Amino acid sequence: MSENLKKIHEYLISRGSKEETLKKWDTFSVYLAMEIMEYAHRDQKRENGEEYAFHPSRVLYNYQNLVGIDLDDPFCMDEDLMYKHNIPYNGVQEVCLLHDVVEDTEFSIDDIRNIYIECGFQTYFDLYILDALKRITHDKSMDYEEYIKIVLQNPISAIVKMMDLQDNLRVIDLIELNEDNYKRSRMYLSYIYIINDIYHFLENIKAYKDELKGEPKMSFEDLLKMGVKVDIVD
Repeated sequence: MSENLKKIHEYLISRGSKEETLKKWDTFSVYLAMEIMEYAHRDQKRENGEEYAFHPSRVLYNYQNLVGIDLDDPFCMDEDLMYKHNIPYNGVQEVCLLHDVVEDTEFSIDDIRNIYIECGFQTYFDLYILDALKRITHDKSMDYEEYIKIVLQNPISAIVKMMDLQDNLRVIDLIELNEDNYKRSRMYLSYIYIINDIYHFLENIKAYKDELKGEPKMSFEDLLKMGVKVDIVD
């Protein structure tokens, strides 16, 4: 096990996770991103005193909620149908969790990539995560408008930035609603509009959900054939 992954496991174990659980998580790309994110942001807090890790976790929830991903429902989504409606899926949840790691912590993109390679995800990382993660990492010396232009060049980084900006619009989390925060919130909203105006994510997701609702539901026999546990109620 690499030094970085070892440190991540040791930290999460100190927070109550079990080693066998973490080894299992290492075999799932999204859970691996969660592990990296929680360790990388371990000592950071937001301006209002909240643990920083809550922010990327909410960004992930924003995406899952938007596209209708329900972790308790195996039939909540249709990946092929999502791509038919130009909705990014592969890599999105990982970038939601990792979007601030390179920008705000000691981890580099190479550090993250090496962990993914170690856990058997090199091809997946290079195809779906690498470019989007580079684009969404803000070089603070760069003008924000120029940064957004870079983000917009990849639909994965674009939709994650949209979810990030949405979370940053949580007025209830502000310690003060002064003129600067008001102007910043207006700017965030304007960039959400620009992102959606280019990719039409909201309209495409509505069309996707409408079509998904119209798909034939699995029969009781189909569920049994797939090995899904079905509770029988008298």
